[in-house]
Amino acid sequence: MQQLPKSLLRTSLLLGAALALFAAAGCGRVTHVGGPSAPAPDSFVELEPNDSPGLADFVTYVDESSFLLVDGHVEAIGVDVVDHIEFESTEPVEIEFFLEAFGPFGDVDVSIYDPIDDIVLATYAISGAYESGTIVVHEPWRPFQFVIEAYSDDSPWTLELVAYPYTCACLASSEAGDGDTAESLEASPDARAEDPAGEPDADAAESPKRHPIEILVGP
Repeated sequence: MQQLPKSLLRTSLLLGAALALFAAAGCGRVTHVGGPSAPAPDSFVELEPNDSPGLADFVTYVDESSFLLVDGHVEAIGVDVVDHIEFESTEPVEIEFFLEAFGPFGDVDVSIYDPIDDIVLATYAISGAYESGTIVVHEPWRPFQFVIEAYSDDSPWTLELVAYPYTCACLASSEAGDGDTAESLEASPDARAEDPAGEPDADAAESPKRHPIEILVGP
């Protein structure tokens, strides 16, 4: 049986209790837990080459019951300086991710990349061995990539994804106040914008279209 990294083992042990709370709160169907023991993740190993968006390693599809681990390795200098790890959601879903680097000087950074719109949605570059965040995918069949780079030294890494029902993501997104998210792709326009003459400005008051992938908890 695969031994989980220490930080990820903690997540696995707490996952059953956390999901039980979601279910009790009426946050939608929960399918992670099948008994008292914590669920085991589906494990993968990265496949090279995956050094560009067009060569991304497609790992698997994601839905609200997904619990995934991906192991890989990235170099600070050499031929493998970046890993593009791709998933695709089969339904609207909230996804928490945890990235852990290993080795005496392990430190990896990660960006969330949208290959359809060709944009980087957020970058996580905290000093140390861990990066984490939460994203919300609002549309089914939407691909997204984790772009993993070493900060200063070659490093093995493990990426963990834990998915939750989309209804929970909507509640969390709508209840988050100012300052609760470091980066969000959904702006909050004024309820009523007026020009100097006092007339409503239809263009200013119109809500911008929400991006299909939202950063719920930023770097």
